[in-house]
Amino acid sequence: MGVEPHGESPGGSRGKSEGTPSTRPPNWALGMDLGIRLGVSVALGLGGGLLLDSWLRTSPIFTLIGMVLGIGAAMVTIWNVARDAMRR
Repeated sequence: MGVEPHGESPGGSRGKSEGTPSTRPPNWALGMDLGIRLGVSVALGLGGGLLLDSWLRTSPIFTLIGMVLGIGAAMVTIWNVARDAMRR
């Protein structure tokens, strides 16, 4: 009575498998993290390209460059998150 088993909260261990570290985020959190990072990467690249194109009055060359840079940053983000998740 009153003594909880090691690693178990008073409410029980619903949704967690035995032996999973408490610092590991749930799958939905990883998905949200990736979605936000990808969206921000592409939005910053696209927004920067659009601003440069409107400021320099150029054709959509900087928009395209910004999109490529944003997608490249998103790919690097996916790689880093996947690598970190596999190490756990």
